[in-house]
Amino acid sequence: MATVSVRQEFAQSPSALWAVVGDPAAAASWIPSVGSATMEGDVRHGVFTDGNPVRERIVAHDDENRTYTYEYVDGPLPLAECVSTIRVDAAGSGSVVSWDAEFTASGDDPAALEKDLEIGIGDIYRAALDEAGRLAQS
Repeated sequence: MATVSVRQEFAQSPSALWAVVGDPAAAASWIPSVGSATMEGDVRHGVFTDGNPVRERIVAHDDENRTYTYEYVDGPLPLAECVSTIRVDAAGSGSVVSWDAEFTASGDDPAALEKDLEIGIGDIYRAALDEAGRLAQS
C-alpha cells in the first residue's frame, strides 16, 4: 500500500477554506485537473480535463469537523483501491488543509506503478490546494 500526504497552511480561516473544499460536488471549481463534477447519491461523478470519467464514493462527510473521506470506484488511474481524506483545521490565525490518500495500484507491476502514482497524486493535490487558497481569498 502506498500513501500520499499533502499539508498546506493558509492565512485564511478554516471556514473560508472549507467553503471552497467542503462540497464534494464543487470539486471542479478548485481542482484544476477536474473539468466537471456532480453528485448522484453518495457517488461523485467527475470528468478530468482530458475527458476521462471518474467515480468516487463519499464514505464520510462532516461539516462540523470540516472533513470528508472518499474512495475511488473507477476511472483512468490504475488503482485497485484508494481512500482519500481532506481535512481543514485551525492553525494559528489561519488554517491548515491536510489531504491524505492510501492506495494500492493494479496491473502487472503494482509496486512500480505506486511510485508513479505517489508523485502524480501528490502533484494533483498540491495544485488543487494552491487553487483552493486562491479562491478562499476572494
